[in-house]
Amino acid sequence: MLSKEQTVMAAIGAVTIIVIEAVKYRNRRRTTWVAGKEWSEKSKAFSKKSAGDLLVITDFDATITTGDSEQCHDVMGNSTLLCSEFRKEFAPLLDWSTNTAIDGVEWWDVAHGLMVKYGTPPRAIIPRLVREAKMVPRPGALELLKRLEILNVPVLIVSAGLTDVIEEFLRQHGALTENVTVCSNRLNYEGDSTPKSVSPAPPITSFTKEYAYSSASSFFAEHATRKSIVQLGDSLTDVDPARHVPYDNLLSVGFVNARPDPTRHHETFDAVVHGNEGSLLPVTDLLEEIAPQPTLIRALSNASLSSLSFSGSALGLNKMLVGGGNLPTVPSSPTAPAA
Repeated sequence: MLSKEQTVMAAIGAVTIIVIEAVKYRNRRRTTWVAGKEWSEKSKAFSKKSAGDLLVITDFDATITTGDSEQCHDVMGNSTLLCSEFRKEFAPLLDWSTNTAIDGVEWWDVAHGLMVKYGTPPRAIIPRLVREAKMVPRPGALELLKRLEILNVPVLIVSAGLTDVIEEFLRQHGALTENVTVCSNRLNYEGDSTPKSVSPAPPITSFTKEYAYSSASSFFAEHATRKSIVQLGDSLTDVDPARHVPYDNLLSVGFVNARPDPTRHHETFDAVVHGNEGSLLPVTDLLEEIAPQPTLIRALSNASLSSLSFSGSALGLNKMLVGGGNLPTVPSSPTAPAA
């Protein structure tokens, strides 16, 4: 039996752990959210729905990952695990200062053609490739995916990246669950464990995400009764996958990351998150309104979605700053096209 002193020390230890976790939780939420004029009305409509009505469509690079993370194709061009000949030929694709001619679908065709030409990456090396990459989950992303798993809400990741990289990233973070489907470019391996082709053809690019409805037709057919869509993405075209999907309600959240001018994002999305590490936790708060699951940590946090305000500004928007902080500057390092 524990002594009185041991009981007190155990209680103090438990409280200390709770406080530390609460601080970590609030730090993860530190972000600048800008809500559009229709956010309040749309979010109220969602709060009247059940988890069985929901469907989530999200981008991966710079959405599930932070804005300054390496993107799927960046990993191919930057990793020293891959042969130097491949990296030398792939490097110009990531250098926008000298190579502006390759754009659109052609960029993906060239990139995937090089992977097939050099038979890289070998299948067995993908786990290490992803593990050593500079890819970091966006604050709140894993919590959101876990909540969606618990609620059994289908998640469709539509990405111009690489399915093999995305699935491995999710697997390593315990987020490749049965409710998650990835619609992206998949490396097709043969017996020698080297990629021989990439599907689909034509590839899924930042400019062709509108065709996700046909590319993932079985997914949408299976979940045809779910008419309330939450859409997440960092590129303006990330709203395209839902363009042909029948829905009753749609709520979109865009991630500006470090872009110097967010105007187009404010015009396109219902709410906009600023900063490379802008948090996804307020989206989880929206789920809490639909299917509440109170927790001690959440109760300790004083930052919640309900504190968003909607008075007008020059953009017809109003900023909510959670935890302070300044908007970041534009990174100087080049990256692959937004996926």
